[in-house]
Amino acid sequence: MWIDLFLDYLNFERNYSALTIEAYKKDLAQFEDYVRNELNEEFDPVVIDSDKVRGWIAYLMSVNLSSTTVNRKLSSLKSFFKFLVRQQVVLTNPIRLMTGPKNKKPLPYFIRENEVAQILDGDQFGDDFEGVRDRLILELLYDTGIRRSELVGIKDVDIDFDKSLLRVNGKRNKQRLIPFADNLRDLMSQYLQCRDKEVGVGSGWFFVRKHGEPIYPGIVYSVVKKSLSTVPSLAKRSPHVLRHSFATSMLNNGAELNAVKELLGHSSLASTSIYTHTSFEELKKVYHAHPRALKKEVIMDIRIQSIRFDASEALEAFVQKKVSKLEQYYDGILSAEIILKVVKPEVAMNKEASISLKIRNGELFAEKIADTFEEAVDGCAEALSKQLLKHKEKSKTK
Repeated sequence: MWIDLFLDYLNFERNYSALTIEAYKKDLAQFEDYVRNELNEEFDPVVIDSDKVRGWIAYLMSVNLSSTTVNRKLSSLKSFFKFLVRQQVVLTNPIRLMTGPKNKKPLPYFIRENEVAQILDGDQFGDDFEGVRDRLILELLYDTGIRRSELVGIKDVDIDFDKSLLRVNGKRNKQRLIPFADNLRDLMSQYLQCRDKEVGVGSGWFFVRKHGEPIYPGIVYSVVKKSLSTVPSLAKRSPHVLRHSFATSMLNNGAELNAVKELLGHSSLASTSIYTHTSFEELKKVYHAHPRALKKEVIMDIRIQSIRFDASEALEAFVQKKVSKLEQYYDGILSAEIILKVVKPEVAMNKEASISLKIRNGELFAEKIADTFEEAVDGCAEALSKQLLKHKEKSKTK
């Protein structure tokens, strides 16, 4: 009963998408099933405690679910109990402070700019209606970074050719405007002429099939997968790869992180910050490809450890970027070990950061305490930059 009321709340009050609500429903049904069949108890939210939830997490891990999946299910359960507290069904949320297993954070797959150019400028697309449409699908995904669902939902009225603006309907029905370049405007105009000649005008949907029906997500996936199959080094081939590629290209070419966040429709910088990892790694590869750099190529191994708290993705991205920049002072850094620790929760100055750098001829260390981890890391980085410059000067005199 309470699960159904919670799902109605997500639907009618929070305006969540059908897919998101279905995910919540599945997660909560699995927890209810665990309580009934594994614990042999009636499912009553009032008597659920943290021990039962920990048992469920252990059970999920035992059946080889990924940490990402387990954390998503735990998040669903937290939202459910938060709703129950609001409805005064339970007095407190018993799992509010509970943390799940540590997530592995692989870098997103992306395709390089020259590889995209080869695909879009190649001859794999025909001059017929479907060929023109499929090429535009690929170009639009890469040029704007929109999601597959957003592309499928585009209508003719969403495109302002005079102002070169595209309106898309994102997650939770949030609308945003995305500018597009003259080249993309010409391709969209060309497609419209071809489409109207082939299937006629009237449906209102921008992307359609041969008989005028709107396209569906499966078509977009097939078009992208087929096109990206020409890149043998790419481990994953999906529309989201082009979204990742858009963000990576923007940052590599100097775009501000906040601007990319707005274009992607992310609700926070934490989601966007993962591309800073990709961008910096790409820049390092470009630098180390230089013939003078090949002689002394060293790619720093950066490891971050958090103690007494779970570092957010945004914080880890900040630390990764800040520490990586130390290579500009000395090109012989082998690895960096960063420890972030909350030393005294009851005082203000309680964020401690320490950074150990292993270099070719020794090891450097800095430690700072500040109000925030960002300030502490900044202080460590500044101290280490001075140490690296001194070490570099000493190396020259030997």
